[in-house]
Amino acid sequence: MAKFRADNTINGREARLFIDSDEIGYAKSFEATIEKNKVDVAILGNRWLGKKTTSLSGTGTLTLYKVTTKFSKMLLEYATTGKDVYFTLQGVLDDPGSGRGTERITLLNCNIDSVKIGQFNVEAEALEEEIPFTFEGAEIPEALKDGFE
Repeated sequence: MAKFRADNTINGREARLFIDSDEIGYAKSFEATIEKNKVDVAILGNRWLGKKTTSLSGTGTLTLYKVTTKFSKMLLEYATTGKDVYFTLQGVLDDPGSGRGTERITLLNCNIDSVKIGQFNVEAEALEEEIPFTFEGAEIPEALKDGFE
């Protein structure tokens, strides 16, 4: 059986992020979480409180270098027209040195929670913005290897 080696780790700089198929080269970090929503189920004769999963919710955060007003405009689209903007995010991990293959995570029906409409900082060498979002579906069309060779 093959063992895990240090070179199997994935260099985070080998990641890419796409929004509606357009690469966002100014992304600094990306994370997304799926959470199970559960209800309590009391069961006669059992002292343990049971849990039943009833739905899922997806949340995430993009951290970007502040080089565009793209996301502010997306949020203001709702303010001016009443039409909310939804998009697809795809994160790609592909470190050829790791030997793990490529992972693609696709998040569906993404929607921004908030954006900073203005930002200045005299001490910042590179301005960043953090954008929280929700999503309503996920796919893994390409996954990393499970075993080690």
